[in-house]
Amino acid sequence: MELDELIKELDKKLIVIKKEIINEIIYIYCDTEKQKTKCKYCGQESENVHSTYTRTISDLPIQSYKVKLIINVKKYFCKNAKCQHTTFAEPLEFIEGNAIRTKRLDNYINGIGLKTSSKEAEKQLKNTHVNISNNTILRIIKKNENRN
Repeated sequence: MELDELIKELDKKLIVIKKEIINEIIYIYCDTEKQKTKCKYCGQESENVHSTYTRTISDLPIQSYKVKLIINVKKYFCKNAKCQHTTFAEPLEFIEGNAIRTKRLDNYINGIGLKTSSKEAEKQLKNTHVNISNNTILRIIKKNENRN
């Protein structure tokens, strides 16, 4: 399976632009397809792009490499004159709000954290090339418990 296909598993609108490996980290640079997107504040559809900004998101490791997704996220104009927000960012379904990790990486961390102590989970995750503190592991577990 090609890397482009793996990235499409996260979100079908992701387009891989470039890949590079630096210091045992795979950087995958992505754009998103331009499409009609609903304002997250009022629900009005828009396809008028205001600007873009870059988000760096950690994902599951690939073999012995950490993975960082560098995503150009589009901001759209809201067409609804009654909406209090003139712009909004396109949603990325595989990331929670302002998170720095994909949902699947958080689920992976949560799964290991639930099976062992947070200190042991930190060691196990480090062996799989996920550097994360035991305190962050506990925060991820607590966040997932609050959702259920």
